[in-house]
Amino acid sequence: MQTRFLSFSTMLSIALSFAAIGQSQETKKPGKIEAVEASLGRPVDFEKDIQPILDEKCVACHNVAIAESKLILEDVPSILKGGKRGASVVAKDVEKSLIYQVASRAADPVMPPLPNKVSASAFTPQELGLLKKWIEEGATPGAGSGQHSVPWQSIPSNMNAIYSVALSTWGRWAACGRANQIDLYDVTTGEYVARLLDPTLLTIKQGDKAFYPNGAAHRDFVHALAFNPQENLLASAGYREVKLWQRLSNVQLGTFPQDQTVNSIAISPDGKWIAFGRADNSLVLQSITDPSVRQVLAGHAGPVTGVQFTTDSTKLISGSKDKTLRLWNVANGQQTGVLETPHEITCVALNLDGTRVFSGHAGDHFIRGWAVPFEAPKPAEGDKAAEPVKPVVEMKGHGAPVSAVALLLPAGTQLVSASADATWRVWEIANGNQARAQNHGAPITALSLKNDGQFLVTAGANNMTRLWKIDGNPVAELKGNIAAQRNVLKLTDDDTVAKSRVQLADASFKAAEKNFKEREEATKKAVEQKTAMEKVLNDAKPKEQAALSLVEAAKTELAAKPDDEALKKKKVDAEAAAAKETEAVKKAQDSFDAAAKGVIQSEKGQQSADEQQKQLKLLLDQETNAAKQVETIFNQAKAELPAADGKLVKSVAYVADGKLIATAGEDGIVRLWSGTTGKPLEEIVGHKASVGLLASGPNRLLISASDDKQVLVWDANPAWKLIATLGPAADNSLDLAKSQFINRVLSLAFSPDGKLLATGGGDPSRSGELILWNVETKTIARQFVDAHSDTVFGIDFSRDGKQIVSGAADKFVKQFDVESGKLIRSFEGHTHHVLGVSWKADSSRIASAGADNAIKVWNVETGEQHRTIQNYTKQVTSIRYIGASDNMISCSGDKTVKMHRSNDGGNYRNFAGPTDFVYSVAVTRDEAIAAAGGEDGIFRIWNGTNSQELFKFEAPKPPANNVQANAR
Repeated sequence: MQTRFLSFSTMLSIALSFAAIGQSQETKKPGKIEAVEASLGRPVDFEKDIQPILDEKCVACHNVAIAESKLILEDVPSILKGGKRGASVVAKDVEKSLIYQVASRAADPVMPPLPNKVSASAFTPQELGLLKKWIEEGATPGAGSGQHSVPWQSIPSNMNAIYSVALSTWGRWAACGRANQIDLYDVTTGEYVARLLDPTLLTIKQGDKAFYPNGAAHRDFVHALAFNPQENLLASAGYREVKLWQRLSNVQLGTFPQDQTVNSIAISPDGKWIAFGRADNSLVLQSITDPSVRQVLAGHAGPVTGVQFTTDSTKLISGSKDKTLRLWNVANGQQTGVLETPHEITCVALNLDGTRVFSGHAGDHFIRGWAVPFEAPKPAEGDKAAEPVKPVVEMKGHGAPVSAVALLLPAGTQLVSASADATWRVWEIANGNQARAQNHGAPITALSLKNDGQFLVTAGANNMTRLWKIDGNPVAELKGNIAAQRNVLKLTDDDTVAKSRVQLADASFKAAEKNFKEREEATKKAVEQKTAMEKVLNDAKPKEQAALSLVEAAKTELAAKPDDEALKKKKVDAEAAAAKETEAVKKAQDSFDAAAKGVIQSEKGQQSADEQQKQLKLLLDQETNAAKQVETIFNQAKAELPAADGKLVKSVAYVADGKLIATAGEDGIVRLWSGTTGKPLEEIVGHKASVGLLASGPNRLLISASDDKQVLVWDANPAWKLIATLGPAADNSLDLAKSQFINRVLSLAFSPDGKLLATGGGDPSRSGELILWNVETKTIARQFVDAHSDTVFGIDFSRDGKQIVSGAADKFVKQFDVESGKLIRSFEGHTHHVLGVSWKADSSRIASAGADNAIKVWNVETGEQHRTIQNYTKQVTSIRYIGASDNMISCSGDKTVKMHRSNDGGNYRNFAGPTDFVYSVAVTRDEAIAAAGGEDGIFRIWNGTNSQELFKFEAPKPPANNVQANAR
């Protein structure tokens, strides 16, 4: 989940300022502006007439995020409320309306000031007239944003500020939202993949011209982006809509079952034909687009072990164990030449112009080059025997059968071979000289070259696939089962989190256990105190009774002798003594009552502590059992990994113009790796038997042949495509007036299982909208009613998917139960908008980023602040916990990207590069890749472990005179 925090109006103001082509920053300051009377024939409408003016002139500084002088000019309530200098508008009183006075430049400080950083110009007399009339009419909100159509305005094509970024789970894909465009990159190669376009936007016209001549992803700025955990879905958020972009997997383009084992395979350069060399000595020419078009080419007397098309796709060369090379016409399947070689042929390759074919041999381990068309052997003359055709060139050096040959492009002057002698070698075509040799470490079974001539990949009998630079330097080992390895990595995180939760539960239980013992001891002391006070009371009561008896006796004596002074004194003394004893009894009774009350309170406290102790013991047992289950699964996955990784790779092929390497073998799974780094990317599943052959063609074509005689054609690198728009009606995605979203969607997050999508937004200063969507059905699963009182800028799911946290402009961080939608807890402490939130993996803490320039770390159990981190000088705009660790990454408007530890707040790494406000940041689970984007429009990718910049993606250059559109 990534968000941007500035309001749309702020960004629009900046965008419009960039569009002021040729407008000088040194604009001359005008004097007082006289308003021109506005004559609309209707009341002035705030949203239609006034808000666009304020967006352009004022909101860059007076928005909910920046609010200079505490003044916000984005909506009518905020305008009427005013700022430090009081109300900015007094309804029906232009003279007392500060905004009018400074806009007309009749009072200081004049606004907007000239010059300014955002190229905002002064009000025109016509604009000032509209503002004046609106105030005179009562400064009302007008019709509101209900069902009226959106007056879309143009966005300059050079508006490139990045407000949202996202990284896919395993770090392959990186996306950024530039204005209303989405640019997608492949981080493994550093290549620009595509600009994602909504085809319906291409249908919109402005007059007779396309409103989006070069297409767009959204009509409004892309406020948030999020990849699902499976890496095949990207969500993007804009004005009252969320779009889902999908990249399909296992995309089969064709199925061609065979009745014979396929020994060799090739795709024609034009992508129209597949050639199968088969074990029954036949050669099959199959149309890719029409399964019914198929030719069987007969002629070979042994299994066909090598096939290749000429570069113009008109001819096909084949080699066989029958020792012959044959040339075929693709159009009619006719054989046009045959050549006998000295030994069985294992593989073939053609030069660029098709005038020479190279054959690899098993018998003598040679590679031979032959002229094409084939020469005829010299016939026998008299006693002189017939002479076979001689090769143009021979390449000698391999010590075992040659397993593969391939032309080294783009020059085509060298040939690369592989052999069962464990070596691959580079040869000069002109003279057959060996230029280079390298040892794979085991007999090589397959070889493929990148089309730029810089890389090659070899597969060997040691279950090892290696990527090399053409100069012989190793690059990487393409090792193992990608899915199994990733599962182990995920389980590693699960195990770490489970153990952390056990530690947390154990600490809580021990604290509760200690508390119970203290309560138990307190109860014991309270009982002892009660017993002691009871003894004091019991001792005092007889004394009181004795004293009272003496008083009665003194009274009796005095009654008999009323005038006896001595008896009078005796009575007084007895009464005083009795009063003293009564007071002692009262004090003892009070002490006893207090002690008894103390016992009751202590016993209640002890009971409560005991219940808490039992609950926490139960929780500890549950977490311990859960951790044991995770550990069992984790250990099992680790134990099974060597077997999964140890499957023999039988074939390799560069595919998708060299961007990818495909490998396949015993387990029947086709795996894709980066063509330059060897990093694992994805798996293609569809075969039910071992895959022995791979071949690539144009347009991302990949063909695989398995031992069960099944041949499948794949799209090896499917494109990202728009599949749904959430919000508006499905039958009219352009009608945003009836959207289910009340306003802009500012934040996104997928649940850990990818089944739910959380969206956050709302109406500024009015409501905070938080919605859960069912990804499969594209429908609302739950709405959190009154989640916040202002726009939601950040959302995140807990790792178990049971809870969600949100942060909003109302300065609150809130924790909700996903299933019931109930509010669990509110976290209060930020003094400005909360712009980003993130769960720690073990759910013990939540981190929040604020426009108060602070990061706050919250204790989820108590709701209290664990720590505040304040080493930013501007708004902290985005924050993410990293994987299963205690580490966090965040970014700020002060042009910085930083990593902190949430436990002690330590700032342990900074990332250099940004030259302006940074809006959004993302990071992979292992901290290996970090990405950020901001106002300078450059999408930066770093090595997260050492802050080294890997890629700096600048915005694609816009076409001349191209403008896009945005909502007012």
